[in-house]
Amino acid sequence: MIFLTIAAIFDKVIKASEMRKPMKNKAVLVCQECLSRNYEIKKKPNAATRFSITKFCKKCNKHTLHKESK
Repeated sequence: MIFLTIAAIFDKVIKASEMRKPMKNKAVLVCQECLSRNYEIKKKPNAATRFSITKFCKKCNKHTLHKESK
């Protein structure tokens, strides 16, 4: 068995966190008719406007406007 010291574990965690790329924000899209949360998208963190698009809603069973929630 190999036993790692606490310092060795923290070194691995720090190296892994340094290698990560900056994460994009998640945004949830909400149907404007039934208010169900159907879709998730990745959004750039510096985007100022809210995202809106026409997508298929499973509850309404038709294409409706979906807007980004708060």
